[in-house]
Amino acid sequence: MAGPGAALAHECSVANRSAQDNASVSAHSAAWSTITPEILFNDIIGLPPGPAACAVAAWNANPDLPPYIVVGAKQAVGQDGVIAANNPNFATGKASDGKGIDHGEEAFNDAIGAILGQCLG
Repeated sequence: MAGPGAALAHECSVANRSAQDNASVSAHSAAWSTITPEILFNDIIGLPPGPAACAVAAWNANPDLPPYIVVGAKQAVGQDGVIAANNPNFATGKASDGKGIDHGEEAFNDAIGAILGQCLG
């Protein structure tokens, strides 16, 4: 089972893209993938069925969380095959500021951790 940090460790999304734009990109672009709460908690984190159902319900009940996350599936390859580790925006808090490209781990780690604590506690 992956922890909250590992769940979205390499995933980036466009934080300020509208729901309509996310739906369009999700449906029509091979460069982006959709992660629903079901995919996140069942497949990526690997929770057993009971806690996974609890986690999905908790995610969906939180009005501050999106119904799904559209993440980059065909990322550019940076230095040593990694972009994020070399990104100076992590030190400035811009990796989860809700503007432009946000890093999944930075943007959703606290929410995922709280949900896991609630459903596994």
